[in-house]
Amino acid sequence: GALCTPSARRRATHLSVATQLTTMTVAIFLAFASVAEIQVQVVRTARYKDGTTDLLKEMPPLKMEKMDKPCDEHKCPSLQIDHSKTYQTVVGFGGAFTEAAAINWRLLSQHDQEEVIRRYFASPEEGGLGYTLGRVPINSCDFSPASYNFDNVTGDMDLKNFDMSVKHDVEVGMVPMIKAAQDMISKRGAKLMLYASPWSPPAWMKLPVDGKKGMTISASPNGLDPAMQRPWAKYYSKFISAYKAQGIDMWGVTVQNEPEAAVGWEACLWTPQYTAEFVKNHLGPVLHEEQPGVKIIGFDHNKDHVLQWAKVLYADANAKKYFDGIGVHWYGGLNTHNLNQTHEIAPDKFILATEACNCGGVVFKTPKV
Repeated sequence: GALCTPSARRRATHLSVATQLTTMTVAIFLAFASVAEIQVQVVRTARYKDGTTDLLKEMPPLKMEKMDKPCDEHKCPSLQIDHSKTYQTVVGFGGAFTEAAAINWRLLSQHDQEEVIRRYFASPEEGGLGYTLGRVPINSCDFSPASYNFDNVTGDMDLKNFDMSVKHDVEVGMVPMIKAAQDMISKRGAKLMLYASPWSPPAWMKLPVDGKKGMTISASPNGLDPAMQRPWAKYYSKFISAYKAQGIDMWGVTVQNEPEAAVGWEACLWTPQYTAEFVKNHLGPVLHEEQPGVKIIGFDHNKDHVLQWAKVLYADANAKKYFDGIGVHWYGGLNTHNLNQTHEIAPDKFILATEACNCGGVVFKTPKV
């Protein structure tokens, strides 16, 4: 999810709540009236072949009764829960604090700014979604009006010119919006967990494409200049420290947003092998020393290739030890078998859904909007 416009992913100009549709999504809420009987509230979101939709449509309730033994699924519908098997803990639910979201949030009245924060981050009992997880871009991304970074001085290997005030993110409203969310969440005794993701290093750290360097283009198969691995690793640490100085802690970082895609906005291609070497020799050691406890998340791309990436990232024990988990985007088909097998090869590593954006057509409850 993203706190951003769900239209074309680049140069967004207005704020709306992203409605993300699969063919059909059914939310089931169980109300335990008694041990013998369970009342099930069903809410359905669906897109039909003729283009019509149901958005959060309340369906007739269902009743579930406790059975003495499992029922043959071919004879009667049943929901069977195996309490003996457990998987990973749910980290939380949330969205992305993009520049587009912040710009449009700042255009609202003070009352409406507070209402947006309440609806996303207040507890469900108070009418909110209960968000506790957030994604923060490192530098500009496809929800930025223009490219920017925090050290645009070519050859500054020691990052002496890194803007530790993160002035841009403060002025456009990203930092104030995050702090408002933090305040709302802390009021209910919870904590906002943030992970930062880069779309592209500064252009001067990248390999040229047809003699040119840019944040919106990438050499293939790897965009980062090998000579820039340590400065780029240090850049993550500087960013984390700069946000910490603003009163905002980072729970984790992903190595690269969509390392397999370079399609016109900020991007940097990576192979899984290059990613593993970078984390093993540079990002892992730097964050371990300078930002202890900050989690490192690999891949951060589509479900169809997550398994092949996990196999490479976890193949070298000296790289694997620095990875806390794998990030996946909801694109690339359902591919639940890839997620299951990724978990199976490293049960001690988490799988985190890091992006789910509805691009292309936008569906609203009111067609004329």
